[in-house]
Amino acid sequence: MTNERTELIVRKNEVIRELVGTRRRLEAAQQAANSGARVDQLSALQAEVIRLQAEEGRLRLAIDRAPLASPPRKEKLLVQEKFDVFITAGYDPDKADPLLAVAGVDHKSLVPVGHKPMIWHVVNAFVQSGRVGEIVIVGLGPEHGIDFGVPVHYVPNQPSLWASQNAGVRRLREINPADRLIIGTTADIPLVTGEVINAFIDGCQPYDRGLYWGIVPESVMLTGFPDSKRSYLALREGRFCSGDIYLGRLSTAEQIQEKMRGFIENRKSVVRQLLLLGPGVILRFLLRRLAIDDLLGVVQRVFGITGKPVILPFAEAGMDVDKPFQWEQVKEYLVRHPAHPANGEGS
Repeated sequence: MTNERTELIVRKNEVIRELVGTRRRLEAAQQAANSGARVDQLSALQAEVIRLQAEEGRLRLAIDRAPLASPPRKEKLLVQEKFDVFITAGYDPDKADPLLAVAGVDHKSLVPVGHKPMIWHVVNAFVQSGRVGEIVIVGLGPEHGIDFGVPVHYVPNQPSLWASQNAGVRRLREINPADRLIIGTTADIPLVTGEVINAFIDGCQPYDRGLYWGIVPESVMLTGFPDSKRSYLALREGRFCSGDIYLGRLSTAEQIQEKMRGFIENRKSVVRQLLLLGPGVILRFLLRRLAIDDLLGVVQRVFGITGKPVILPFAEAGMDVDKPFQWEQVKEYLVRHPAHPANGEGS
């Protein structure tokens, strides 16, 4: 707002206050007129009211004609071309895993898909996107002997997925202390491609929220993998499953780690996650009235950040490999789709 316009508004408010006071004195004088009030005093008050009314009118007109100030400059949003990424590839060595037994490996991220370990395909998708910076892998080490074709940073295996995410975020902070946009994902989505990564990153623009996460419509998943048995969240806009890829500021990731613990531990149960958000959310969910905007409001209330889901039209983003039957579906998918990048690399 310009100084001229500000001064006019201040003066107008002063005139309005003077006018209110003068009218009150005039009303009191009129009531006292029958008891011998001076006629000249009454006339003076009436003239003052008329003068103040006229001045208020002139000020209103001047304010309307005064030039508006230029809109406040918006904070310049962070623009990045490269995104550092951490990939959680941990596992519990003391827990029997049918997938490992069937695949004949001792580490989940090493389950072979198209002649390469699952984790190799995830790293390759980021490389092929052309938008990857530093890559941190949590749960593997150089002793596993995987040649990713690019340098990577290793973090030792952690006792839980929540701990793995913490470790990945901390390592990215050590690599570069500057606050920036980072990406987090898991090692068990071997069908993800550079195209999927780019579609997700583009869907996050203009990067004005604290956190973004990928979701896949049920119709898309059923078309690509009708027997995937994914867990879906029913919203008014449709039913969605997680896309297992996230983008946000490094500082945001650090801020919400502790609050995210319960949601990560209950990631296999949509209902349990909703219960953590409060009875109002679970009630709207049961009544089929829960909408995406409701979730965004809850994210801000519970985590103190702004967020936004990015709807991905790619079943590959939602097809994680946790069980033997899912591994078989991925292999069958690659047979049906010989042009998929996972078929061509390393064969």
